[in-house]
Amino acid sequence: MVLPAAQLVSQLNAKKNDFLQYDSELSQVWRAYQQALNHAQALSPAQLLTTIPQEIEWLGARPLEPWQQEWRIPLGMSWPHREVARSWAKEQLQGITTIAVDGSQILPTEEISTPVGVVQAGWFINPHCPDQPYSKDIHLELITPAELWQARQHYNQDQPHRFSERFIHLKRFQLELATLRQLIATRSLPRQTLALFDGSLVLTFAESYDHQWQQQYVQGICDTLQQSEQQQVPLVAYIDYSQARDLVTLLRYTHHLRKTNQIFDCHLLNDVLSQWGDRSPFFVCDRGDEDGSAAILGTYGTWSHQIGFCYLKAHQGYPVRLELPVWIYTAGLLNSVIRWLCGELISGQGYPYALEAADQVAVLQRSDRRAFLKQLQQWAEQVGVELRFSRKWVSKQSRR
Repeated sequence: MVLPAAQLVSQLNAKKNDFLQYDSELSQVWRAYQQALNHAQALSPAQLLTTIPQEIEWLGARPLEPWQQEWRIPLGMSWPHREVARSWAKEQLQGITTIAVDGSQILPTEEISTPVGVVQAGWFINPHCPDQPYSKDIHLELITPAELWQARQHYNQDQPHRFSERFIHLKRFQLELATLRQLIATRSLPRQTLALFDGSLVLTFAESYDHQWQQQYVQGICDTLQQSEQQQVPLVAYIDYSQARDLVTLLRYTHHLRKTNQIFDCHLLNDVLSQWGDRSPFFVCDRGDEDGSAAILGTYGTWSHQIGFCYLKAHQGYPVRLELPVWIYTAGLLNSVIRWLCGELISGQGYPYALEAADQVAVLQRSDRRAFLKQLQQWAEQVGVELRFSRKWVSKQSRR
């Protein structure tokens, strides 16, 4: 069946006022937040904080880096054409080792009665030295039926399919971070290294999980932050399109605005960070619940107030969000890290090259899933393990 276009147009026309009303209300909220942003930029960090009610414990964001009249710190570089930009990027990254990790997984499938899965982490290291080539590899981990069963008992879960999927996503997350920590630990020149992670350090998505699951996710992040600080290897979490509202929340408290879920920080800063390489000042992430009480960051222990962020104009879209441990700022490394990252962005044409390379190493596609099932079938036949594959899958394999 195709989409009935005539019915759709009729519905759109009938409900036009709903769209107009939504747009009008959003425009009013947007103007209020824009005015608040303009006023906040004219204040110093200390002046801004004095406007917040004392009963609010978690502000969304706490300003750490001073600014001059606006939340914009320019990179201060422009180039007549791309080749000059690439030369600048090469100069910034010369002798700087970039490391990146990404992950992928194969979930249990109905094509086989025995629950089994795979997680893998792909890593990429580029020393940016003429006499040292880049390197890349994969760490793979098989998730067996026994491991899934034991985990179900440990977490007291009674829905095997949904549990298996959630558990394998957790194992992938843990493997990515364990691989990143291992690579960080081997760096001989730590302050000339940039470690990149694709995703957020503030795990708001885990707030919907029970305490046991939350602990597993949070521990992985805290261990990685600790490793970064101990080894003095700068760590940057890169979020290409962030839906965070930490600055929006700060302005809501400082200017007593109505709560909104439609405006994100990147929307708010889009006109402020107008030139490539512009970034916002550095803020401490102070994200709490909607009422200003503690949320997931309250479980981070000593790291609860030690994760910062800024936004960077990295491409023609909305500014990207960068999350970093606060020690990078206090050590005076933030500007160097930003320039290294900008070099990566130029090399990757709008996305960090090292992260793109790690993704290409790690990604598991449909063909890999078919190869996994076929290899599993062949192995089971060789060793005498009984695995029941669906008749449909077996039939498909016989025709290929």
